[in-house]
Amino acid sequence: MGFSAEHAIFCTAWGQTVTPGHVRRVLKGASQSAGIVKRVHPHGLRHTLAAELREEGIDIGAISKQLGHTDISTTARYLDHIAPWKVVEVIASRVHLVRGLPGRG
Repeated sequence: MGFSAEHAIFCTAWGQTVTPGHVRRVLKGASQSAGIVKRVHPHGLRHTLAAELREEGIDIGAISKQLGHTDISTTARYLDHIAPWKVVEVIASRVHLVRGLPGRG
């Protein structure tokens, strides 16, 4: 892209450019300190961001733009991975909407 170290948004404590390897090491150390056994990787944070934004009611088009996706179906795939417990929670919170309708009990 033609960026140099002086264009860096983030840098190490020593003023060096943050490399992908540095990010992976920091994330690994932080997840181990938090007691997380499953592998945590930087790209997974994108999935988390997409899911959190969607849960907050943000439009999928806005999420897609934030993630830099040119095709909204790419963003939709991220959102297909929402935890099953969350789906159950959402459905359970809306059961009252269909109770009392004809044929619904």
